[in-house]
Amino acid sequence: MQFPDTHTATWQASDSRTLLGTNGTEAMAVLLAENKSDLVDYLKVGPFMGHQAIAALSAFPMLLHLDDALSSHQPLADEQLKRVESYVVESATPWTSAHIGFGVAEVSLDSALITQPSSALLDRSVALSNISRNARQMQGAITVPLLLENLPLFPNHAHLHICEPDLISTVISQTGCGLLLDVAHARVSADILGLSVKEYVLCLPIDQLVEIHISGPRRLEELDETRRETVMRNAQSISGYVDIRSDSLVDAHEPIRHEDLDLLAWVLDIARPRAVSLEYYKDARLLEAQLGSLNELLERDRGQMVLPEETAGL
Repeated sequence: MQFPDTHTATWQASDSRTLLGTNGTEAMAVLLAENKSDLVDYLKVGPFMGHQAIAALSAFPMLLHLDDALSSHQPLADEQLKRVESYVVESATPWTSAHIGFGVAEVSLDSALITQPSSALLDRSVALSNISRNARQMQGAITVPLLLENLPLFPNHAHLHICEPDLISTVISQTGCGLLLDVAHARVSADILGLSVKEYVLCLPIDQLVEIHISGPRRLEELDETRRETVMRNAQSISGYVDIRSDSLVDAHEPIRHEDLDLLAWVLDIARPRAVSLEYYKDARLLEAQLGSLNELLERDRGQMVLPEETAGL
């Protein structure tokens, strides 16, 4: 993946507006090669990219999003924590974030990149204890604030417990971490739990909100046949826990729609996040159009690249 190296940008102090960013993907590389870096304030990166790919983006401000699972029975290993801190330093991220954890101790990714359980469903109290312990350990081992992200209720054992707003709020309270609100994940979880998305969001610790992720979920009936079959195959394993319908929402990372923008606008009315990250990676032209809509919604003056200097109070 080739990115231009002719741009330089630094984080600067500003308390006046919410920042806008997107993933450092091939689609964004196309826009950067077209000198459209003013579409965003930063690029979102992760350890899955590897050190070399992140180093190639060093001319751009970056936010680091981790891929560590926090629900293991075992405390995080020293080498794992050192690995995280090495990415924190390399990306010069002002804060970092991780998924809140899972309803099982061990997980794996299948061929469709869906998180699958590799161990038995945990008791809710055990999942809460594991996640809180490991999140506190990670926060104590790194040099920037840690945010925890809500996950979508995908129909398998890995995603049980951890999408309940009460559990999310308890983890944030017990760890002192900030909240990363993924509004697509909130839409999916609320839909399957039988709540309105606004009701779901208001049950979360919005006063601790620092960053938002946004992308487009889709109804199960809108997905291609292969994806529908994958969802329904997973759903059979937890049929006694949740009911998946043809119109159930699924996390899909498709282009955002008006309902996604409306939800974001509502959240921005009740909270003041530091940053909004668009999680879309497929088509450069669709990415550009979505970033244009978000620039308009955020009333962003394109060309400014800013970040609050004070992050200790996150």
